[in-house]
Amino acid sequence: MIRPVLSEDGFSLLELLVAMAILSLAIIPMIATQTTALTSTVRLNERALAQIVAENVLTELTISEKAPNPGITSGNEQQAGMDFNWQATVGYLNQQPIASISISVTKQGNRNPLYEITGFRKTS
Repeated sequence: MIRPVLSEDGFSLLELLVAMAILSLAIIPMIATQTTALTSTVRLNERALAQIVAENVLTELTISEKAPNPGITSGNEQQAGMDFNWQATVGYLNQQPIASISISVTKQGNRNPLYEITGFRKTS
């Protein structure tokens, strides 16, 4: 049996527009949240790579045969395709045969340190 088509069947254009408006109000915050999460992930990745750079430099300075000279040393290192600048500050503790080595790592072209670490080594 075929039933007749009534004008009340289906959605009207107004109902469809209201549904689309409600859907867009729900989707916009989700997109903003995803953008924030992506930005945070990129920053965390940069910080993790900077930590690897800092630990590599600190390890090289602490295990070298000769103790590093007091003062500031700097250099560049590439990690996972990113360029980083590091700066090592070496100072000797008063009347002690121990050197303090502080490493600061920044992303190339940026002044804000991504990671800082301090270590010690025997000088004699």
